[in-house]
Amino acid sequence: MKRFFATIWKKHKKGFTLAEVVIASSVFVVVSLIGVTVFVDVMRIQRRVTLENAIYEDARFMMERISREIRYNTVDYEEYYRDAMNQATPGILHGQYFGCYAQRFYNPGTHNGSLDDIGAICSTNPVDGDPFFFPGCVIDKNSLDVNSGQNPYDGNDSGLAVSTDANAFCDKVEIGAPFGNCALGGDVDLQRDELYLINPEGDQKTYMGRKVNTGTGEYSVALLKLDGQDSDNDGISEVWHDDVTNTDYEDFCAEGYDCPSGVVTNLTDNLAGTSGGLYEGFVPIMPLRTHVTDLQFMISPAEDPRKAFAETDPAEGIQQQPHVTVLMTVEPAQSELVGFAGNVPTVTLQSTITSRVYNEVKSYLGKDVCP
Repeated sequence: MKRFFATIWKKHKKGFTLAEVVIASSVFVVVSLIGVTVFVDVMRIQRRVTLENAIYEDARFMMERISREIRYNTVDYEEYYRDAMNQATPGILHGQYFGCYAQRFYNPGTHNGSLDDIGAICSTNPVDGDPFFFPGCVIDKNSLDVNSGQNPYDGNDSGLAVSTDANAFCDKVEIGAPFGNCALGGDVDLQRDELYLINPEGDQKTYMGRKVNTGTGEYSVALLKLDGQDSDNDGISEVWHDDVTNTDYEDFCAEGYDCPSGVVTNLTDNLAGTSGGLYEGFVPIMPLRTHVTDLQFMISPAEDPRKAFAETDPAEGIQQQPHVTVLMTVEPAQSELVGFAGNVPTVTLQSTITSRVYNEVKSYLGKDVCP
């Protein structure tokens, strides 16, 4: 009987064949690989989403900060005109020749039958005298400046077509060397990598742009504010740097900003890290975990609509409030990409912001201030 049951047990004892073991092992390996791959992909996607959310958050914050500056200030057309002059004749400093742009709208009048310079002239006591030095003289009424509301001024003797051969970004006559094609529809470049703003009172300038961190070679958005000085008590702040050395901005930095002292021939050199440290002068106003790969400001219109009130060509865009279109592209800084595999995430934001300053920022000084 025992032999019988032993035989039966042997006949029904089962095991795995080699083929079954190989198949089972293969299935296990495949399932394990799929599981590991899915886990790695999920972690990679999660890391990418985290990076994208971080730079998007920084970009939105930065766009709101830029928007706030534009809303409560307005485009500094005087500074952009200085920029145009500097590109044609290098060496003109930021804030220098303030009022030159406004001067372009004024017909200087005539004296002794010919076009006069900006400013009035005495007809008697003494003849041809400067009223500034002789306040009791009789003014020649023909020498008084008249605001034509057009650039170049209506009645100019340059042969230029009014409102087509000059604007805040180029001027074929005043600059001395032609810069840009001022004709409407030409190649006037209203897209800039630096933003110049001025407050409604005209006594504080704001500069914005990209500043490089020389330690990493990466860029952040930086901001600098200057306070102007009214040297002649006429209610207009016309001095924005040391007018003795023509190079020093140290005493003109607004509260909370630290301008480098000494020779600074170009204020925006500080954006490139060639003057002062990372937190001197232009101050980064966004987290350094985000690298700003591109920042552009598209200015419109090409003229200050408060000064160019008599220009009617719609192509000039005069009958509109000054506004700026901001285009910004960001990506994570290299310090945030340690251990990250895959394409670097980028975020691009674009927004158009209109200034809420509805008054003219006075800059006409009643005297010749152009070079």
